[in-house]
Amino acid sequence: MNTRLKTIDLARGASVFIMILVHTLWMYSSKELQSESLFGAVIHILGKGTASFLVAMGLSMALSRRQAPMLLINRGIQLLLLAYLMNAAKFWLPIEVFNTVPEAFINAYGWQSPLSAGQLQFMVLTGDILQLAGVSLVLFGVLNIARWKTTWIAFFAIAIALVSQFVRGQQFALSPYISDLFFANNYQVYFPVFPWISAILTGYVLGRLYINSQHNAAYLFNVCAKLGAALLVIGSVWLFIDFKGQFGNFFHLNGGGIIYLVGLNLCALALIEYAIANKFNGPITRALLYASKHVTALYIIQWVLICWLMGVFGYHTQSLVPTLCLMALMSLLTFAVHKMYLQIKLTLLGFKQKPKRAA
Repeated sequence: MNTRLKTIDLARGASVFIMILVHTLWMYSSKELQSESLFGAVIHILGKGTASFLVAMGLSMALSRRQAPMLLINRGIQLLLLAYLMNAAKFWLPIEVFNTVPEAFINAYGWQSPLSAGQLQFMVLTGDILQLAGVSLVLFGVLNIARWKTTWIAFFAIAIALVSQFVRGQQFALSPYISDLFFANNYQVYFPVFPWISAILTGYVLGRLYINSQHNAAYLFNVCAKLGAALLVIGSVWLFIDFKGQFGNFFHLNGGGIIYLVGLNLCALALIEYAIANKFNGPITRALLYASKHVTALYIIQWVLICWLMGVFGYHTQSLVPTLCLMALMSLLTFAVHKMYLQIKLTLLGFKQKPKRAA
């Protein structure tokens, strides 16, 4: 990505660290720490930065040269395969092979060990943000969105946000699970396409505006600030009128919720650009840029590690100080494992490229 969009990389990199904190809290911390403490509230507020990650994804897609329909579809299918392999690694392996998952985690689903094949399948098919990204890329390829006018994409984003509450929980006769990937109102799919793809589409529109402005970063973030403020006001008013219906369930938002979140995160991007992006270049900045570059791999690694280590640290058992220690540990382990993965990959690549000696 162009260095003038360092802000987007910093925001995406920050989202990697935040997701490790959030997932550590969700899986290890006691319910009291999660729901009845200032610490839990702060971590959950940070977790609302999901929309920033999705906006960054859409913007990056708009700037990418790889927008041919089949390339998008292939990339989407690859992401979906990775997503379900991740689910198998984080759920099936520790339950069926390692036998290390705490019974409390199984009980949280309303089940008891041993799990049936159907229950294991439910867990492996859990829809998370990687499924959203994969389905969105396939959808972009099928619709050939690269050929759409910018105004069409903007109206599409608005339309999806507005109709979300009317299609929430709808089922296709052909496949209830595919329906859930688009319209879920249950916790097998956490990030349904409706309305979360609106954030990706918003980023795509911003990317188009950035290209049309001859890559003028100041113009882009001025638009982010103004559009973000407008959406924040609209979303806030909507939430004031109907908070429970629009934002009562973070994962299954409706129009007011997604408009509010996109507005909030666009304002945050503008703030990062004006206050931080070009003023610091120390180790923290380098760590954020590294995380942004490897976001998909780091996402998979941290989830697998957190789920595997439930057998050591328990499920919903930790107080504040142990949680803080585990957040630091999971962050360090995630990046250490990723470094090892890169080293192994580089070594294997070196073996493949090593020329054979003449006989």
